[in-house]
Amino acid sequence: MQAQKTKKPLKTSVIVKAALLATVSIVLTRFLSLMLMLGGLPALRVGFGSIPLIMSGMMFGPLVGGLTGVVADLAGFLINPMDGTFFPGFTLTAALYGVISGVLFKNLKIHQLKINFNLVNAVVMAAFGVGLFFLMFSTDVLSFEGGKAVFNDTSALPMIVLMILVTALFIVIPFIMSAKFKDKTQKIAFDKIAFAVNLTYVINALALNTLWLSIMFDKGFLVFLPGRVVAAVVTIPVYTIIIYTLGRFIDLSGE
Repeated sequence: MQAQKTKKPLKTSVIVKAALLATVSIVLTRFLSLMLMLGGLPALRVGFGSIPLIMSGMMFGPLVGGLTGVVADLAGFLINPMDGTFFPGFTLTAALYGVISGVLFKNLKIHQLKINFNLVNAVVMAAFGVGLFFLMFSTDVLSFEGGKAVFNDTSALPMIVLMILVTALFIVIPFIMSAKFKDKTQKIAFDKIAFAVNLTYVINALALNTLWLSIMFDKGFLVFLPGRVVAAVVTIPVYTIIIYTLGRFIDLSGE
């Protein structure tokens, strides 16, 4: 019988690089971001602090990526709480940026698959749109009577139109951008990065962080969602372009 392989401890170079990414995330989140008001509450932070966390997962895997997010959130709050209250849900979200990207690139190795992930992204985003409609049904914002849609909340119609448009943009934009950004010398293609950014942002920023805000401020989930969805239309493409551009100078595959 072959001796079982022992897990290698984390290399010092990995720890140093992960600590550097956590530091960059703290600076971008706590000092170079903008807090916007939604529904009269500080509910949308616009910045680039999640990018180093996604990169950490891509380069070092889900464990290191998750730890990078935890350190960045906890240390960042201690350094500059930004007049906010500590909420552990946001720490979980920060960790998941690294965990999800780590699973995609280190465990599933999507960058090595000969699959156009813009198609995968389209399916995921369509499912996200369907999920939002189910949310509206479950909260009685929207219902069907006699085969017709009934808006129990008169403000629901503009939001439904917005969701349809944004979901369509989430599906179409990666195809357009992938055609524009082609570089066969890079180890990670644009469509893979776009998929990872889309997935992490939708799960963390749109779903989980919106849920945490609704719990913190005791407001309905849909109170915060529309403004955050609109911001995502700009944020997701920008995140993708930045990470892809950095990939020209940094080996994001960590291989």
